Amino acid sequence: MSKARIRLAFRHLIDAGSARSEFEKVVFADSYQEFRLQVQAYNPNNQYTTYQQVRAAVPQADPGLSVRVSFAIGLYVNELNGQIPGLVDAIGQPVSFVEHRFTLLDSHITDRSQHRIALTYLTDSLTWLDTVGNHLLLSAIDPADSPEPVDTFLLLVQPNLSICSYQASPYLPTA
Repeated sequence: MSKARIRLAFRHLIDAGSARSEFEKVVFADSYQEFRLQVQAYNPNNQYTTYQQVRAAVPQADPGLSVRVSFAIGLYVNELNGQIPGLVDAIGQPVSFVEHRFTLLDSHITDRSQHRIALTYLTDSLTWLDTVGNHLLLSAIDPADSPEPVDTFLLLVQPNLSICSYQASPYLPTA
C-alpha cells in the first residue's frame, strides 16, 4: 500500500570551486558571461559590483536577472535528456526530472570566483511506497493502479534532496 504521491526536488549548486564535470564547467562559464551582459540593464553606470548590491538597489532585478541569465544554459540542460546529474538510485541508475529551475545565488561583475548558481531539478509524480533505512522506496506507478507488480527503486535520502510535493494516498486507512 502506498504512503503518498510525491515529487522530489534536487538542488545542484555550481560555483567556481565545485564545477568539475563538463556540464558544470560550461553552465558556470556561460551563466557568468550572461550575468555580466544582462546586469548592465539594471546597473547602467556600473555603480554596483555584486548581484546582491544590484538586487538591493533595483528590486526588479530579482527575479528578472535570474530569468534572463537562465536562457544561456537552457540548451545544456536539454542535453541532460531528463537525467539529474549527480543523483542516482541505489544501483547507480540516474533519476529523471521533468522540469528545472535556475537561481542566480551570487555574482560579481569582475570576479568570477564569486559567481554561484543553483539548478533545482523536479521529478514527475512518484509513489512513495515505504522507507527502508535511509532510502525511499519509490515507483513511477501506484501499485493500486496496476494488476501487475510495478518497478521500484531505492533512493538515498541525502543533502540537497527534498520532497517538494506530497499527496496522501487515498488507500491509507483513516484514524
